[in-house]
Amino acid sequence: MPASEAPDRETLAGEPPARESLAREILARRYLVLTALVLALLVTGVAGRVIWFDAYWVFRQDPPWRAVTDGNSRLLDRQTRRAKVLQALTRPYDLALIGSSTVYHGLDPADVTSVAPGRVFNAGISAIIATELPVIAAVVASRAPARATLGLDYYMFSRPSVPVHLDEALAGPSGRLAALMGSVLGRYALADSRLDAVAGGDDPGAWTRSGYRITPPLPAALTLENDATRRRTTAPFRPETLAGLDLALERLSGTDLTIYLSPVSDAQSRVLADLGLTDDFSRWRTAVMRLCAARGRPVLDLTSLGDPYPFDPAAGSTPAWLDNLHYTPLIGRLVLERLGLRRAAGR
Repeated sequence: MPASEAPDRETLAGEPPARESLAREILARRYLVLTALVLALLVTGVAGRVIWFDAYWVFRQDPPWRAVTDGNSRLLDRQTRRAKVLQALTRPYDLALIGSSTVYHGLDPADVTSVAPGRVFNAGISAIIATELPVIAAVVASRAPARATLGLDYYMFSRPSVPVHLDEALAGPSGRLAALMGSVLGRYALADSRLDAVAGGDDPGAWTRSGYRITPPLPAALTLENDATRRRTTAPFRPETLAGLDLALERLSGTDLTIYLSPVSDAQSRVLADLGLTDDFSRWRTAVMRLCAARGRPVLDLTSLGDPYPFDPAAGSTPAWLDNLHYTPLIGRLVLERLGLRRAAGR
């Protein structure tokens, strides 16, 4: 046999290992593809379940839990910060109503007559404090609504802290994107997507898609308890918190913004007086007006708007007040009129 036709022993000897290596590579690729498909199915299943149940009312007009609870949600009551941020990032709106629980209890977007129906979002957040205002301001500003209102109350600037604080990362695009992704695939997303997490709330009433909370009159036992809570927790004005308001105004600089001081009940004025904090309240009011004026943002002082409607905590809710702090839409409509968002009665 000619030398040129002789078998290459090294090549022949290497063929079986090469075939084995190729087979292992093919199997590994198939395993990776199969694993990716299984993971994709799991992720799709989780996302589908979360979006279908929609515990935070982000994805659907009418999620299934509403038919069972009539709109009451323990989850939305207890996780208002998370819910309102996610809703503010996904709702279509031309007007945002920013503030505390006084806003989501007292201002019904359905009462606004100057903006098209369905284009108003109540972004009120329970017990929000001034240091959190820049975060919700950035969230709202990212949606570029034509107009916003900011309702300020004394407790935003006196309450020392809150158990859960709005995440500062939400002020940036990456933080907002992470929040939206977490609402579908986050650690809490699937755990909250069950009826037991939503139903059984202790607070009577129901949420609307616009972010307003319908709350029935409260009995005297509860309004007295709320009054006692105010007497334990009302604190002196903290001037350092004004920096939060200043930053919030900066972040809303591109928005047609109206700022107002929220109505105060006579019952809460008595609490302030009994605790020796009336002067603190006056200093707060003056400081807020001075800061906003420096920013070219005049403030409407509506603190006395509820004066014609006295409130006695020992007698339960009235048509004007749910408790010491929270006014009802009866006063809320007066607020909207003063803000130029509602036609005055009789016009």
